[in-house]
Amino acid sequence: MKRVAGSESPNRVAETLDRTQLFNALTPQMFRLDKLFRALNEAAEQAAPVTDEASAIERMGWAPLLVTGSKTNIKITHSSDLLLAEAILKLAQD
Repeated sequence: MKRVAGSESPNRVAETLDRTQLFNALTPQMFRLDKLFRALNEAAEQAAPVTDEASAIERMGWAPLLVTGSKTNIKITHSSDLLLAEAILKLAQD
C-alpha cells in the first residue's frame, strides 16, 4: 500500500504504509438495519463523504466488526467478472 504525494503529484509515492494496521474490506457488508439507515440518513443530510456502509457506521462512532472473508467470494459487476467467476468455480471443482 502506498500513499500518494497529494494533488500536486498524484503519480508520486509519498510513503509506504504499514500493512499490519490495514484490513482489506470486502463486500457485502452487514449491519443492523436500523443503525445502517440512521448512519446513511445522517451522512446524506450532512453531505458527508462516505465510501461504503462501514464508513457511514464509523461516522456515528460505532466500530464495525471485522470478519475474515475469502478473495474468491467476488462481486459480479462487469461481464469480465464472469470469466473470473467461471475460473474460480472450475478450480473448486477440480
